[in-house]
Amino acid sequence: MISKRQNIGNIILMIAVLAITTLEWHFSTWYALFTPYGTLITFVALVAATLCYVDIKDMVKDPVFWLIAGTSAVALMNLFIIKSNKGCILVTLDMGIVLYLANKVRLTKKQTLITLCYMAFFFFYWTVDVKGYFKGYNTNYGGLILITGFACLMIISEYITKYLREHPSKYNKLYILVELFFIALAYNIIAWYRSRTALIGLITLLLIKFTPVKIITNKVVYTLISIFGTIGGVITSLVYIGFGHLKGVIDIQLFYKDLVSGREVLWEELWQEFIKSPLTGIGSSYVVKTDFMEGMLEVHGGFLDILIVHGIIVFIPLFMLFTKRLLDKRNIVSDNKINKAVFAAIICMLITSFFENFIIVQPFTLVILLLFAQLNVEEEG
Repeated sequence: MISKRQNIGNIILMIAVLAITTLEWHFSTWYALFTPYGTLITFVALVAATLCYVDIKDMVKDPVFWLIAGTSAVALMNLFIIKSNKGCILVTLDMGIVLYLANKVRLTKKQTLITLCYMAFFFFYWTVDVKGYFKGYNTNYGGLILITGFACLMIISEYITKYLREHPSKYNKLYILVELFFIALAYNIIAWYRSRTALIGLITLLLIKFTPVKIITNKVVYTLISIFGTIGGVITSLVYIGFGHLKGVIDIQLFYKDLVSGREVLWEELWQEFIKSPLTGIGSSYVVKTDFMEGMLEVHGGFLDILIVHGIIVFIPLFMLFTKRLLDKRNIVSDNKINKAVFAAIICMLITSFFENFIIVQPFTLVILLLFAQLNVEEEG
């Protein structure tokens, strides 16, 4: 059972997600005003949740805690060594605490369904009230909200399917049509936003969803998926640079855009700079020279951002711990289709983050934690 103290931690995390989405996902003026504080709100919520879940005397005995603490200390030192913007330390702190809590936070079934329904609401909200450039939002950001909401909708769908199996009726088969409608709706709205990144996430989600549990949780298959989900963004950036050099020889379009349409130039510049200081990274104060970025550092990759900005010493522990957290869940994922859908949502977000910062941007980091927590759902509560 979840203790009262742990329940307070759950409520704090849920309130943090509610606060960030309320402040950022309704009006672009609010988004511009409050988004700089997202990582700080998340950090405060994560620290509070940690104190609710773990006694300090137990924390200091945990080698994972010291791994995260050591990684954070290195990231902090790097900021001063390369004169980086100090706020970027919160990115690694937030991710580190999320991974520390990923096998500790548990949600009740009621909290799980509330969280899922709340996030799924934004899929419909951003579909009905389309928030493209004409409403001040970047359409790529809209794609991230849509795919996150849809991933949660697909988990809810598995709960509904389970209920229908347990309560047979002549109308049960009609739900298949409803689910197909949601999938078609997801593709159409993602296509409207022309978010190629979200489309990659959608394909990933559906592939895992419709692949039998026994195949997904095969030890070799599951391990490859988990490792690729974390390190794949780094590999993809290098492959993408290679495709960039073949531009004009190989031309592929997706949503009326060239598949290779700018990131290869940015990533090549960032890799060249990173090679000069691989241990410390290039820091968040680096001024990008690629014209279309107008000097702004935006790596367009979750774990790639951690590597390029913070360096190898910070990247390796976070990458390895995230992979371990996924591998530790294999038996749980194999239990039922609901858990497989949660796993699919996590991998969907990871692979989507190959081309966008996504998982290191708020509130998506918290969503990752709440998805991990759902793999430990309490049946009562």
